Amino acid sequence: MQLNSSSRVVSIPALTLPLEFRRFLAYPQGTLYVKPRRGEVTGLQATVSVGDFVSERHRAEVKIVDYKSKRRTYRGEAPLLSAEMCRVVVNPPGTLSLNAVTTINNTRTGCIRVVGEEDLLVIPFLARSGVSVIYGQPDVGVVLVESDLNMALKILKTLKPTVVTYSIGECL
Repeated sequence: MQLNSSSRVVSIPALTLPLEFRRFLAYPQGTLYVKPRRGEVTGLQATVSVGDFVSERHRAEVKIVDYKSKRRTYRGEAPLLSAEMCRVVVNPPGTLSLNAVTTINNTRTGCIRVVGEEDLLVIPFLARSGVSVIYGQPDVGVVLVESDLNMALKILKTLKPTVVTYSIGECL
């Protein structure tokens, strides 16, 4: 990862999701728990939670957050984890960065704070044996998916290798 300190632009190796596959991954890839009328899905437990809203309301050994919900700044009811407790990764929208995947492969507990977008970070966890992942399905509920190497490989085959230039502003 190259960091230009004056402009805060990062050039980072990544796998990019082509636009034609985004619709496929928008569908739930596991069991969908639909939120009850006027309520929220609560009380699920998994190895990993991806997303701020889900990480705040459910139990997980690893929580992945970007402090955004529906692309807007997330201001939850309770603070998530302090910044000192989180590993920080750069993962531009629509990508799986080498930085994020390397950190994920070395994380068994704690918090990962994403500068960029965390949506595709479910994929590296699917390749691990015995892992369950929960993530939000916007305006619908929560998805619980069990690790599945074949599913992870199928999705990874759709991604295209590239070097992404991403402006990170004052996040780091």
